[in-house]
Amino acid sequence: MQQEQPAEEVSDCLGNESNDIARYLAKAAEARVPLAVSFELTRRCNFRCIHCYLGDQEHIRKNRQQELDTATVCRLIDALAASGVLFLTMTGGDPMLRPDFIEIYRHAVRSGLLVTVFCNGSLVTDEIVSAFVEHPPRAVEVTLYGASQDIFDAVTQTAGSYAACMKGVERLRQAKVRLRLKTMVLTVNQAELAALWQRADEMGVQFRHDCSIIPALSNGDNGGRSNAGDSLRDTLRFRLAPEQAAAADMSIGKVAEKLQERACVAVPTEPSTKLYRCGAGKSSCHITPYGKMQPCLITLQPSFDITGGKASFQAAWQSISKLLPEQEAGADFPCNSCKDRSLCTGCPSNFAAETGKSEQAAVFYCQYSTRRREQLTSCGTNVRIS
Repeated sequence: MQQEQPAEEVSDCLGNESNDIARYLAKAAEARVPLAVSFELTRRCNFRCIHCYLGDQEHIRKNRQQELDTATVCRLIDALAASGVLFLTMTGGDPMLRPDFIEIYRHAVRSGLLVTVFCNGSLVTDEIVSAFVEHPPRAVEVTLYGASQDIFDAVTQTAGSYAACMKGVERLRQAKVRLRLKTMVLTVNQAELAALWQRADEMGVQFRHDCSIIPALSNGDNGGRSNAGDSLRDTLRFRLAPEQAAAADMSIGKVAEKLQERACVAVPTEPSTKLYRCGAGKSSCHITPYGKMQPCLITLQPSFDITGGKASFQAAWQSISKLLPEQEAGADFPCNSCKDRSLCTGCPSNFAAETGKSEQAAVFYCQYSTRRREQLTSCGTNVRIS
């Protein structure tokens, strides 16, 4: 499953919504209302992607019994709705591996939540499509790991995965389910990036790509990181070099145009002193398959057990919303005043995953944003950040 950038759930949900909604969400974030939640229904997956951050699937499958049961998941969904959550992202692994996926999905939609489903496409059945038609999702996002069978199956290390994925995508398209596509750009599939964008354009489907990879999670069940050396060797070796990643971005006109706009945003004269500038703990959070709430997918701490329902969800949210957003950066933290911050995909959680310290920027992200700027045209009058 493609990882998401930390705490971008609200902006991902927004898409091209009106400025009125954007202003509403900004006010809600200021008031620390939990508007968006990503919920891993399982970490199991029928693919074994070479870059996956979840760790060894054999271990994950052995711990299947630790996943929340149907009743507990539905009780937590009720707690989300009662606490003001609007947007729910069901993710994994692949959430469709759960035999109760349709039941959980229907419960969430009937609870009034706007649901987005992240999946690999291969498990989309006619029954699941019927559920989507009956109760339309906000979107179903499918990750395409390549434009050809050989590359796709090489990334997933699963024979037949390409054919199964494309069959699922076509089922969704034929049923007119709102569909979005995306990919992770790796050393293995980088040559097919343009073809993937072209395919999405031909389908008339929204598409995005991501060049960032994070180290694997621990094989343990506490949400920790695995041995740094092992995780770096196992996942980051498939990451493009910074100059390659920037070149991949610039090769896609739509992406280059957006980056050009971002490059012309000036660094504020009085930089923020906060460590985290994202929505984690302000308007969004993440729930693991084992009933733990944490700020986002890769911000592993603080973590709280919320299996008790509404009361435990609200208590956990109050703790996270007070702890994370208020963390101050050290005096030598360079990111808050960096001229390239508008082009950077890194964050303190990315840094901690790679360097072990949230205030120690990983070299990749610094070089990536610098290479992006070098490949963009110079700006005229910069727009000042308010």
